[in-house]
Amino acid sequence: MLGKRNIVMVTYDSLRADHCSFMGYERETTPALDKMAKNGLFFKNAIAAGIGTPASMTCTFTGDYVHIDPSETSPEPWRRILSGRKTLAQVLSKKGYRTGAFNPNVFASRYFGFDKGFNYFQDFVRSGGVVNSIYYRILDRVTKSGKKGLASALRNIRNLIQRQEIFKPWEDYYDQIMGWVETCDSPFFLWVLLLDTHHPYLAPKKSRQWSGWFGMWYSNWKLQKVNWEAKLSEKERKNLINAYDDSIYYADKFLDRLWKDLRDKEPILIIHSDHGEAFGEHNVYGHRLFIYEEFIHVPLVIYNCGMKREVEECVSLIGLAPTIMELIGEKNEFYSESFLYRGKDWVISKVYKEGKSKIAVRMKDWKFITGQKDEDELYYLKEDPCEQVNLIGERSGLVQEMKKIVKCYVRNEGKKWIRDRVSRLRDVQSICKI
Repeated sequence: MLGKRNIVMVTYDSLRADHCSFMGYERETTPALDKMAKNGLFFKNAIAAGIGTPASMTCTFTGDYVHIDPSETSPEPWRRILSGRKTLAQVLSKKGYRTGAFNPNVFASRYFGFDKGFNYFQDFVRSGGVVNSIYYRILDRVTKSGKKGLASALRNIRNLIQRQEIFKPWEDYYDQIMGWVETCDSPFFLWVLLLDTHHPYLAPKKSRQWSGWFGMWYSNWKLQKVNWEAKLSEKERKNLINAYDDSIYYADKFLDRLWKDLRDKEPILIIHSDHGEAFGEHNVYGHRLFIYEEFIHVPLVIYNCGMKREVEECVSLIGLAPTIMELIGEKNEFYSESFLYRGKDWVISKVYKEGKSKIAVRMKDWKFITGQKDEDELYYLKEDPCEQVNLIGERSGLVQEMKKIVKCYVRNEGKKWIRDRVSRLRDVQSICKI
């Protein structure tokens, strides 16, 4: 390819593919991204490797799956796995890139180990001072317990007042992003994770196309009130979707402004989501530990890379790091493979929960799920995109082939698990000898 190109990766938190207008959505939610999809690489069947930001982004940065329960909110397991693997930022740093990140999501912060390999990492989690010391204690209690309560309420109140974490709009730190870019006199890798598309969906007035102030705030509050269960009225659900779509429309403006300001630097832009978001399709809201389409089907566009086409085959986000290495003409140093020139007939998405795996084998038109319910699931996505009709008893030949794929995947994952443990043991022994 073209050598050491500048690279910008934009991650939209909780953005599902079918709410992007370039993916066929009825509303024009993503006008800037639509243009990039039309003139770049547009992947119609991009699948998140895991659910939840820590799991999905660990897979994306390391090019491999994780065996950690996504509901694990304590930072230690994530720190361990990131410290024991190569990360995209780490590899690019060794290739001569300046690496910088801007990310208000605490679950993908340095607190969770995501700063590995970055020369500059701005997660807006301040240190020092009595107030920040108290906040860290609150954060530690919330993440390690994983339970809602007074500590969680105090954290949300603090963040709302100070416009931090999920309440931090991209415009609040856009100038910081541009300031860092201007300090780079060598090829740079910039990662920006936007929380504007994450609940609560609170688009500013200038970007509201479909929601009103009261409906936006009330539907977000009501969702919390019913604890993310499917207990909203149809009107409340529609108001929530209106607010979500406005949040997407607002976040898309970041992309438009970013490209205008960085065009002279000719960066390759990679735009994707870490996972999707549910709106009652399977009796839940938000991003729970399921592997239905609303949770794992994500947008993915690569722009300004000298290629223009629509990719129908399936791709997994675990192949994103190798794809970036191929884009800049560097050797792949990750377990997974690049999907730059072709996707696959099938990909795997999984959730590891309480010692057991929920595994989805995703093909272009078919999807097999095991471990999610008492009975395996098979869906014909071409006619049933919302996965409402389980055909597990009607396609025995296809089901058997899907089961073979799962068995092969589990066996390979077991071998990698053993190899990782042996490698870690050798590292420990080496350190002890020193």
